[in-house]
Amino acid sequence: MENNKMNRREAIRALMLAGAGLAAGSSLAAAPLRAAGVLPQNWKFTEPAKGDQVIHRTWKSLGGESISLLGMGCMRFPRKPGGGRRAPLDQEAINMMIDYALEHGINYFDTAPAYGDSERATGEALSRHDRKSYLIATKMSNFSNAELGACKDMFANSLKNLRTNYVDYFLLHSIGSVEDFNKRFKDNGLLPWLQDLRKKGTIRHLGFSFHGSNAALKELLAMPYNWEFVQIQLNYVDWKDMPLEDSDEACDAETLYKMLEAKGIPVVVMEPIRGGALANVPAALKDKLAQRFPTLSPAGVALTFASTPKAVMCTLSGMSNMQQLMENVYTFSHFKPCTEADNEYLMEMARLYNANPHIPCTACRYCMPCPRGVDIPGVFAVYNGASDELMLPDPNNKKDKDFKEKKKSFLKRYATLASGTDASACVMCNACLPKCPQRIRIPDQMRMIHKLVKDLG
Repeated sequence: MENNKMNRREAIRALMLAGAGLAAGSSLAAAPLRAAGVLPQNWKFTEPAKGDQVIHRTWKSLGGESISLLGMGCMRFPRKPGGGRRAPLDQEAINMMIDYALEHGINYFDTAPAYGDSERATGEALSRHDRKSYLIATKMSNFSNAELGACKDMFANSLKNLRTNYVDYFLLHSIGSVEDFNKRFKDNGLLPWLQDLRKKGTIRHLGFSFHGSNAALKELLAMPYNWEFVQIQLNYVDWKDMPLEDSDEACDAETLYKMLEAKGIPVVVMEPIRGGALANVPAALKDKLAQRFPTLSPAGVALTFASTPKAVMCTLSGMSNMQQLMENVYTFSHFKPCTEADNEYLMEMARLYNANPHIPCTACRYCMPCPRGVDIPGVFAVYNGASDELMLPDPNNKKDKDFKEKKKSFLKRYATLASGTDASACVMCNACLPKCPQRIRIPDQMRMIHKLVKDLG
């Protein structure tokens, strides 16, 4: 690292070989890695020591298998610089990340045909190691073609891409309802074929990932299949209530988890950080989390909550850079389960999070000018400002002890918008929609904000 001169290949290799060689918080040591694009500019966290190992849990129902509580989700692998989302995956960086993960005890790697080039990149990186040192989880992503022949081809292609002759954990991908299950896995004769592969050892363990209601999971579990594990969405915001898209059916992570626990089925957790949202909570909420969990980042808090229940076999994290991987290794090698009091505290944080939603506007102003003169970024800034300070008033919860203060503060902020530029001026012409790079449903949000102001009236 002399004179801070290092190319990207050397930087990645140095990071891997150094292990604990970079002093936490040392800008001198980290500078070349930042310059090489290996670590983000805001690299601040406690680095794992070279000997740190993430904790494992052993599962009798899975033949005594020891599985790392932290699993590597392989959907968000790093891409080569400069090409954005369309850039090819950065195989060298992926190899180094997987090497580091294995070195620190992570042995569960989750991918799918639906994740673009992930299976091939995962297979290339893992095949450089002893096959018995890692567990591969992949899926039957037969969304567009559920014909038996096409499904068989998909499985064969998965084995080819993963450079293996067997899959440790195989999932029926993203079941949303019983009807969906029947169409994609039962009526086409696929399940008997998969069960035969399990008998032969080509599939070692068979399960499914689930994105449906409480009632749908109950019905699936009542079917005469030997489900060895199930993957569900679980985080502290969705624990008590998990709204389903385009459905009013009841769903919450607590009920889903308890149904599986009662049947002795190990649980794989997906979306423990809710797609990254719980790593980037409002500043006021971040401060509240830090008061209770001073040694954990918001992401670390979310991962700890999701991994505490005893029936959780593995918690997946879609790590896309070395910083995230190292931070998660530290969290899981110094893992302390949440106490009952911690869980109660996080339920209050979930209430505050849900009561203060954030509109993902970056104030790029691509949506401007509005034909009707609405100050779109300005309106969103007022709303998000109140949300970030946990000061959004809820007209349906006037019993909130802080309601009057929140109402007064919000309306005062809203009054700073110039006349004729607030949400009431929106006529939902939709001229802004194709211009927004964040794909925000701007007219719908304007209608929501205008209704909020009227209800506060």
